[in-house]
Amino acid sequence: MAGDRALSLVRDKRQRDEEKSLEDWVFCRNQVTNYEAQIKQVEEFRLSYIAEMQNEGRQGLTGTKILAYQAFIEKLDNIALKQRQELERLKMLTEQKRQIYLTRQKERKIIETLIEKQQQKRLKEEQRREQKLLDEFVVSSYSRRQQSSLG
Repeated sequence: MAGDRALSLVRDKRQRDEEKSLEDWVFCRNQVTNYEAQIKQVEEFRLSYIAEMQNEGRQGLTGTKILAYQAFIEKLDNIALKQRQELERLKMLTEQKRQIYLTRQKERKIIETLIEKQQQKRLKEEQRREQKLLDEFVVSSYSRRQQSSLG
């Protein structure tokens, strides 16, 4: 039964590892969602800023003001680009975390299967011993009855 204890400890460790990897995966997925929302906000802000520039342009813009608009739009473009790059990195990391989680899950299931097989083996062995004892009892009882009926 020491083997059972050892396998139980291994299973518990695998379970904790699996839970931790699931938390990591969910955290990364949430980060991806957050970055997607941030990128969308930057892009919407950029579009509204361009619309504002166009409205003011109809009334006449100075060169300085046009340059200021363009510089700010360029900053927004750079921010969006950096966020898209980070989003791609996070998506790759999220996939890695998912793979780790699936591996941990498989490892835990393997250990649980080993434990189940050991329990089934032990149960069969116990049933075999009980059957052997029962058979010996029946043979012994039969022998005693035979001897008492002869004697």
